[in-house]
Amino acid sequence: MKSTCVIIGLLIVNFICAQTPPKEDATKRLIEDYNYVIGTQTVGPKYKFTNESMLVETAKQIKDMGSNLLKFSMHPRYCTENYGLTENKEITSLKRLAQLEPSVKKVLNMDFKFYHIWVYGFSQYSPEPKGQKNDTNQIKFIGGYPDLYAEALYAELYELTSYLLKEFNNSGKVFYLGNWEGDWHLRWDYDRTKPADEATLKGMLKWAKVRQKAIDDAKRDTEYKNVNIYHYVEVNLVRRGIELGDKVVTNTIIKEVNPDYVSYSSYDATNPPKTEQELHVSLSESLDYIESHLQPKKGLPAGKRVWIGEYGSPFMRYGEKVQNERAKWVINAGLKWNAPFILFWEMYNNEIKKETGEQVGFWMIDDKGRKQEIWHTHNKFYKDSKRFLKQYFKENKKMPSLSVFQDKALNFSSLN
Repeated sequence: MKSTCVIIGLLIVNFICAQTPPKEDATKRLIEDYNYVIGTQTVGPKYKFTNESMLVETAKQIKDMGSNLLKFSMHPRYCTENYGLTENKEITSLKRLAQLEPSVKKVLNMDFKFYHIWVYGFSQYSPEPKGQKNDTNQIKFIGGYPDLYAEALYAELYELTSYLLKEFNNSGKVFYLGNWEGDWHLRWDYDRTKPADEATLKGMLKWAKVRQKAIDDAKRDTEYKNVNIYHYVEVNLVRRGIELGDKVVTNTIIKEVNPDYVSYSSYDATNPPKTEQELHVSLSESLDYIESHLQPKKGLPAGKRVWIGEYGSPFMRYGEKVQNERAKWVINAGLKWNAPFILFWEMYNNEIKKETGEQVGFWMIDDKGRKQEIWHTHNKFYKDSKRFLKQYFKENKKMPSLSVFQDKALNFSSLN
């Protein structure tokens, strides 16, 4: 009887050990899920090399490079703009897009920790003639925002948020739902020299508040753990606010809405400068300006709430070597400022010069499939990051704070 109990005891111990992941696996997961800060995105690629959809192919390329962050778009133009996915008449909302579109569903289930997603409601969309595009067809706040659209957008974003929280409950994923360059929505005719239309400004303010409230309310009403969703507003004409005092999204919408986060599409601060020092001053000043219009907010992780959502230098203008060098300028400036994300535009080029048909070259992998220097910089950075995190955990039995990581990353060989 005694020997039988011993055998049973050993079997129980063996069973428990078999069910418990080895310590190394738990450490590896902590490292794989860490925020490496730098990353890229996929929107509107102009070429592909496999039988996969453009969305899935580029997502796999981003993952294979070493990143754990995916930025892409979800909106009614899923079947025409950006990825050329197959139209499905049953997809009538953002939730149904997440559920029913195979490529969208696949990338949402891939092993990414962080998702940055441009979300635009089906309830706000007026279909366009084939081959045409007008962004006013998916933002109904030009000249004012009718309650009919506001209520429909609230319901659609509430539904999507609830779905993501339930579908990815206990997955560890973090979703940031936001918009593309908001100052071009405010100035929908792309004339940055004109003053903002006051009725449109009020409409956009209402639109942004609805988006924040829908996400907040869905989080309040849904049971979930180890998954989270935040709302962000993206801005792009920051320098006009600083230098001219113009009404831009930063000093109007951001100030009033106080969103969870702000993304800065930073070309007006990063592309004019000709030297690293000039860029550092311009970018840091712009990030400070955005941050100055945010108020403290409970319920958010510690750290900065403004990130660099887009930056990049086209190959056509700069060439491969300078493109990579200027990217390092931005990355270093962003790390010094403690930006939580610094996202290069983008994995595959999305712009073609109309006159010649040439690829403009906003890319990490070119149209011949060749990995550019900027790809290798990111790939090496992720390897540097993982080595540092592994050693830090070994010495401290915990992961470093983001600010400690950012400070250390400035000395990674991949950036020097």
